[in-house]
Amino acid sequence: MSMPRKECLPLDEVMGTVAKIDDHVESFYQSAHELTADDEVKSAFARLLTQKRESRPAVEKVCESIACGDKSLEAATQEDLDFLSAVAETSFFRRVGKVEDLADPSLKTSQLVDNALKLEKDLMLFYMKFFGVSCAEHRPIFSELLQLTQRQIAELNAIRARLQKMR
Repeated sequence: MSMPRKECLPLDEVMGTVAKIDDHVESFYQSAHELTADDEVKSAFARLLTQKRESRPAVEKVCESIACGDKSLEAATQEDLDFLSAVAETSFFRRVGKVEDLADPSLKTSQLVDNALKLEKDLMLFYMKFFGVSCAEHRPIFSELLQLTQRQIAELNAIRARLQKMR
């Protein structure tokens, strides 16, 4: 069942938030990469930054399609739409924090890894909600983004475990 746009859901604003989230996460990985002295973590942050940059065109494609009104969120319930509205209104950034706080030079490498995990988990929640409400054409894109995020979380958890053993 296709659902028309709801007046209460600022889709353009939601999709703008998605683009800003990508910028935010990329900025974090760039800053964190420059701050850490641990070679394995530095390499992981560089890989994660590259992966985020490589996935950007897929996210932009979905954003453009929805923002231009080409596709509706056909599986969305009112609860889903309210959730997405809340994301747009309150902004992802207030939940996860600003890049300058997440990648503060005074933070230890383990804290940078913890912040990366926080970002990835929140990003995964965001993608999961979009996967659930998106049209069939866009689900494979969100599925791919979710799988990538799962791999990134697994990599960060392995690094976290290694760092904890070193304490």
